Amino acid sequence: MGDRPGPGVAPLGFAIGVAVMLVGLVVDPLVIAPLGGAIAIAAGSVWARRGDAAPVRIVTTSEPKAGERYPRSRLLERATLGIGGLVALVVTLPTAGVALLPSFLGGKHRPVDLGPVAAFPEGEFVIATFLADRQAGEVSRRSAYVRNNGLLGTVPSFTIMSSRCTHVGCPTQPNGPAFAQQRRAEHTSAGEVGLVPTQPSGFGCPCHGSQFDNEGNRTAGPAPRALDRYEFSIRNGRVVLGRLYSVSRVDGTGAQARIHSYALKGAGEPAAGPEAWLYPLDPSS
Repeated sequence: MGDRPGPGVAPLGFAIGVAVMLVGLVVDPLVIAPLGGAIAIAAGSVWARRGDAAPVRIVTTSEPKAGERYPRSRLLERATLGIGGLVALVVTLPTAGVALLPSFLGGKHRPVDLGPVAAFPEGEFVIATFLADRQAGEVSRRSAYVRNNGLLGTVPSFTIMSSRCTHVGCPTQPNGPAFAQQRRAEHTSAGEVGLVPTQPSGFGCPCHGSQFDNEGNRTAGPAPRALDRYEFSIRNGRVVLGRLYSVSRVDGTGAQARIHSYALKGAGEPAAGPEAWLYPLDPSS
C-alpha cells in the first residue's frame, strides 16, 4: 500500500485563484480578475511541480508489478488539476467575452444633427434635448447646454456641455430661468430636437449640490471635474454633435476659452491630478 504526503496548500490556492478570477469578472475585470488568474496559475504550477517532486514510499509484502511506474495518486492529482483548469476556462471565456469585449470594442457612435446654426442665437444658451440613438428611442434621450460663441476666425464656435453632473451622473439644471414657452422643435435626421432658451448664471445639481459656472467649471460640491463636453462639427450649415470628452477645467470664456480636455471618464472620476492615478484605465476610452 502507498503512503504519499499531501499536496499542501497548492490545491487550495488554485481554487481560491479561480474563485477570485470569477468574482473579478463581475467586480473589476481589469484588476481583480487578472489577479485571480495569476494566483490560479501560480498555485497550479506549484501543485504540478510538487506532484512531480513528492517522494513515494511503498510498503508492500510483494514486489511491484513490472512496468508500473506512475502512481495512481499522482494521476488523480493531475486529472483534478486538468479538469479544474478546463472548467475554469469554459466558465471564464464566455463571461469574459460578455463583460469585456463591448468595452474594448466600444459602442458605435452616431453623430446627432441638432439643427441649423441659425437656430442658436449668438451669445445665448439653449437647452437642447435629443435622441443619442434614434433606434433605441426614448431611453437614449439626452440634454446638452449649447451656446453659440460666434466666429473664431472664419469658423463658428460653440460651447456644448453635457447636462449630466460629473459626480454620479444626475441631470443638472440651469441656475436661472428657462423659457419653456419659447420652446422650438427642429426635425432632423436624429429625430425631433427640442430647443429651450435659458439665461443661466451657472448650473447646479439637485442631487448632491455640485455647482458649475457657465463654462462648466466646478465651483462647489463633490463633483471631481468640470462638466463633460461634446465634440461638434458644422456640416452644411448644421450643428452636428460628436463624442463626449471630459474636462478638468476651462480657462477663459467662449470662443477664446482654453479647454483642458481628456478622454471621457466615468462618473466620479477626476480627469487630472494624482487622484486620477487611482482609477484604472477605461477600455472604451
